[in-house]
Amino acid sequence: MRIPGRLKSFYLSLDDKTRLWTIAGAFMLLNAFVWLVLFNVLWFGDKTITDTPIYFDYASRMVKGMFPYRDFSSEYPPLALLLFVIPRLLSGSNYGMFVWWFEVEMLLFSLGIVSIITNASWKLWRSHVRTAYAVASYIAFTIFLGSIVEARFDIAVAFFILASLACFMADRNLAAWLLLGLGIMTKIIPVLIAPLYIIIHFRRRQHEEMWLGPLAMLIMAAIIATPFLIASAEGLAGSFFYHAERPLQLESSWSSPLLILSKLGYRVQILSSYGSHNVFASASDTLVLLSGLTTMFVLLSIYWLYYRSLNNAGTGVGALSELFCFAAAILAAFIFLGKVFSPQFLIWLLPLMALIRTRNQLWVSGLFASVLLLTQWEFPYRYWELFLIEPEMVATVTLRNILLGLLVVVILWSAGDLRQNVRLPAPAAV
Repeated sequence: MRIPGRLKSFYLSLDDKTRLWTIAGAFMLLNAFVWLVLFNVLWFGDKTITDTPIYFDYASRMVKGMFPYRDFSSEYPPLALLLFVIPRLLSGSNYGMFVWWFEVEMLLFSLGIVSIITNASWKLWRSHVRTAYAVASYIAFTIFLGSIVEARFDIAVAFFILASLACFMADRNLAAWLLLGLGIMTKIIPVLIAPLYIIIHFRRRQHEEMWLGPLAMLIMAAIIATPFLIASAEGLAGSFFYHAERPLQLESSWSSPLLILSKLGYRVQILSSYGSHNVFASASDTLVLLSGLTTMFVLLSIYWLYYRSLNNAGTGVGALSELFCFAAAILAAFIFLGKVFSPQFLIWLLPLMALIRTRNQLWVSGLFASVLLLTQWEFPYRYWELFLIEPEMVATVTLRNILLGLLVVVILWSAGDLRQNVRLPAPAAV
């Protein structure tokens, strides 16, 4: 009993900043334990379905002197390829060591996320308890999704998105736009955050920043892309168009009705292409088209809701606490409505969902946790049952997709609570 009492007294004797980073340090140690120990034992150790052999192959080609997009095609943007090369340089030709170093590299991004969540949540709430709860939520969410978190490079994408949002919240607008540029060169998805920044600039009448910010983002992306454009512009463009050309993927929301109908006699084929298993049926092309149109309509509607939200809040007092909320809604809607729903896409949401605190918190956290757990139950452990269109797995994935769609609605419904709970000072006029 004495030791906890002494620890408590010691903790209370610390100033706010020291307490804050004590919390961050403790959760970083927990994050490392989850990453290096929990994710490699028990059921978390199942990595039979993984992309790391592809990462290793591309990295090995580059180490041997081959130039991406010119000497070999790749579906990954340039900065993602750099993330593959770094562990390859440390591991040599040993694939097992490559996987270990790659997971360590992704752990560093995750530790960066813990640091940013700690800082951002303190700025939002000025509460050590809420800060600890936010970081604990992030760690819990990673466990709920499983070892796929460390075996994909999407945690780096999540880091760039979160870092950009945190910089914008702190009125470091240039840094926010530059980080988006880095994110786009890792995976195109961070571009969906850019309209939120433009809306804020417009509401603040920062008309110059409405075009200077996107220009800075494009310049950053161009700096990274230039060597590859010179070597093979067509090859680099192909790494982005590759994803636009993908067919209806097995786990997507649009595939679920087709899989259900297949049990009633509707003819469905599942074939491998574009690095995934895809659903082909008489209606699949129509659903792909509907997916694109519906996604565009819903995303534009969410941007409009954010504009209205800032309009209702006024321009004198910021409503930037809603920025994380709407960013999460944008990404979740994109995943839910997209023609491709790879489990690793949910990694983008992990840090953002940890920073949402509303009166509907139980619903928000419960729905997201359910989505993550159902995803882990399906992938990788029972994925081949889905491939064989087993009814239980079809029902599981269908339920997961419905819950994700419901989560988008609940996040947007909860957005007003954030504005009521947090008031951030408006930045000085530009």
